[in-house]
Amino acid sequence: MPTNALIKTSSLSGYWQLVQSLGGSPDSILRQCHLNPQAVHNLDGVISHKAEINAVEKAAQALRCPDFGLKLAEGQDLYILGPVAAVALTASSVGDAIDRIIDRLHWFSPTANLRMRREVKPGQSLLLYYPDPSLPRYRTTLEHSIGVLRNIMRSLAGSRFRPQAVYFSFESPLPAQHYVDFFQAPVFFRQEQNALLVDSKILEQPLNPPSQRLHLLLRRYAKEILADNPLHLGRQVELLIENLLLTGNCNLETISGQLGYLPRTLQRELCAEGLSFESILDSTRRRLADTYLKEVEMPLVDIASLLGYSEQSTFSRACKRWFGCTPLQRRKQLAE
Repeated sequence: MPTNALIKTSSLSGYWQLVQSLGGSPDSILRQCHLNPQAVHNLDGVISHKAEINAVEKAAQALRCPDFGLKLAEGQDLYILGPVAAVALTASSVGDAIDRIIDRLHWFSPTANLRMRREVKPGQSLLLYYPDPSLPRYRTTLEHSIGVLRNIMRSLAGSRFRPQAVYFSFESPLPAQHYVDFFQAPVFFRQEQNALLVDSKILEQPLNPPSQRLHLLLRRYAKEILADNPLHLGRQVELLIENLLLTGNCNLETISGQLGYLPRTLQRELCAEGLSFESILDSTRRRLADTYLKEVEMPLVDIASLLGYSEQSTFSRACKRWFGCTPLQRRKQLAE
C-alpha cells in the first residue's frame, strides 16, 4: 500500500480541542506534520494517513502525554467513519454491522485494516486491527485505533459493552492499570496481535432501533454538504444523492427529509424546474460510474456498491442502458 494513502479528516475529530486542553498549540504541531490546521479544525475532506499518524505521535511527544492516543480515542466513536457508519446502522445485528464496516472500511481509508475471527474459543470472538506495514508504527496510534474500536462496539452494542480482554503487540511504559481502567478489561502486552476479545453472544445481539441515530447522522451530512452550496434545488438534490448513494439510504424519502420537504412536494418543486428525483438519481449514477470506471484497479463490485446498487448485475444492466455496453467495455472506452 503506498504511503501517500489518504484517510478521512474525521479521524482527528477532537484533536484540536484535546491538544489545546493539554496546553499545546494544535496549529504548530499540525504544521510540523505538513497538515493544514484549518482543514483539521473543520474536519474537511481527507488528509495523508501517514501525516495523521505522525500528528498523533508528535502531540504525544510535544505535550509529554504518553496516553495521548487513548485520550483522543475517548471522544471518538462509530460516527467518525461517516458514510460507513450509516451503512452499519442499517444492519440487523452487531456482528452484521461489524461485517459491513470491515467490507467498506476502505471508504474511510484504504490503509485501515480490521478483521473478525468468530469462535476462536467457544463463545469468544476476536476483533483484530492490523496496522499497514507501509505506515509508521507507533504505540500511541495503535492504542488510539483499539480505543476507537472499543467505542465503535459501544455504539453498536450499547454503553455497557466491555471486552473480555484486550491484546497489544507492544510493551508500554504506562502502568498496566491505566489500560485496565480505560478498557475495563484485562489487558495483555507483547501479543501477536492488536485486538479485542469479545463475547460471541454480543455479535448476535440485535441493534437498537437505529432510525433516530441514522436520521441524525444523515441530517448532519446534509447540513455539511449544503452549507457551502446555496444553489438551486436540483443541484442540492444532486449533491445529496452523490454523498448518500453509498450509505444505502439514498431515496426520495431520505432526500426530501434532509431538505425539509414532503416527498410529493419535492417532486412538484423539481418538476417546476423540468426535473425529477429519478432523473437526477440516474444522471448522477451515470456520471459517477464513469469516474469510478476510470480507476482501473477498482473492482466492479465496489463500483456497484458505491453507486448504491445491492448487486453487480443491476449495475451492469444500468451500464448497458447508459452506454450500450458492459462496465468492462466502458472501462476500455474510457482508457482509449
